[in-house]
Amino acid sequence: IMRWERLKSRYTMKNRFLFCALLVAQIAFAQSATEAMAWMKIGHRTDLSEAWSLTSSGQYRTGTSNDLWLTELEFTKSVNKKWDIGTELRHYLIFDVDGATKGTFQRARVQFRAELHLDLPRGKAHIRYALQQRAVLTGGGNHKMTGRIRGEYDLPIKNFAWDPTFGVEYFASSAPDFDRSIRFAIGTGDKIAGRKLSFGYFYQRDLTNTGMHSHVVQTAVRF
Repeated sequence: IMRWERLKSRYTMKNRFLFCALLVAQIAFAQSATEAMAWMKIGHRTDLSEAWSLTSSGQYRTGTSNDLWLTELEFTKSVNKKWDIGTELRHYLIFDVDGATKGTFQRARVQFRAELHLDLPRGKAHIRYALQQRAVLTGGGNHKMTGRIRGEYDLPIKNFAWDPTFGVEYFASSAPDFDRSIRFAIGTGDKIAGRKLSFGYFYQRDLTNTGMHSHVVQTAVRF
């Protein structure tokens, strides 16, 4: 009986290992095109009150896909030391030079979010929950609602101003696309001459293999 239990345990472990290996292989080698992009952002933050702030910004995205420009207004309210909530309003201009119908097309997006901030023995953690609705104003594409959950960790490094932040975010969209994707990110930032300068990189994988995988580098400055 003991020998049977050992064999059973061994085969159970092998099955679990095989399942994990197949899952990793599916994520790593599933077929889907990969794009490389650079995002450059400039913004300005205004404190509207003790609790409310408004950040207005513009971002240019360029790479292997169509270039685009987005304008964003972000309203944020600090609820307490641990929670803040916010709303983002975006307008996109997409410069399509490769499609069958070339031109400049427009999209809009609204996002509602809540973020939890946690002090850890070393560093800080942040958990963000977001729900967003995209609308296609002109051009092709679908209206789409997407839920997002993101976890971040700020790693403090002694005598170093550019502390890194590591993050992972999961995306899940509703009908008609039902997209699923995951994003792994690293970034850093610091204030220079009263301006916040930040740099980052993320890799986003389309888990449904119907869209693009992405390598994205980001730079941003906020006044």
